[in-house]
Amino acid sequence: MPNLIGNTVVLHPKTGEPVLLAGGGPLPDWATDLVGAHLLDGPKGSSPSASPTPAPGESREQKRARLLAQLAELGDDDGSDESAQAPTGSPEGGPEGGQDGPPPKGGAGSGAPAWREYAASNEVEVPADASREDVIAALDAAGVRTE
Repeated sequence: MPNLIGNTVVLHPKTGEPVLLAGGGPLPDWATDLVGAHLLDGPKGSSPSASPTPAPGESREQKRARLLAQLAELGDDDGSDESAQAPTGSPEGGPEGGQDGPPPKGGAGSGAPAWREYAASNEVEVPADASREDVIAALDAAGVRTE
């Protein structure tokens, strides 16, 4: 019987009640199909080839290539015909990083620089010193999504 390597909560199949399964303890038989292999150290756990630990001397690029290959294998395992694609652009998730939508209007990442980058990625010209509100107004006027 595999042991849990982390805490998790599952719904008991008979009662529907949430049950805390504590890391370090055995996995009850009724929960074997409810817990992912990433939480197990036993036979159902992940294989050594899927280890996220880099090989000694492995560069960042090599690690990235190895992880992308593993993602591609996972896509093959589930019958999906989608191939894993490497993310492009800046690691910060800027406009070249495949930003899905506009920056937040409040909190982290909501400043004028983020909004100016978003405007530039949508080919809306704004002054380099434009305020967040001015950029949002320009985007609205250009019909670019701001929400």
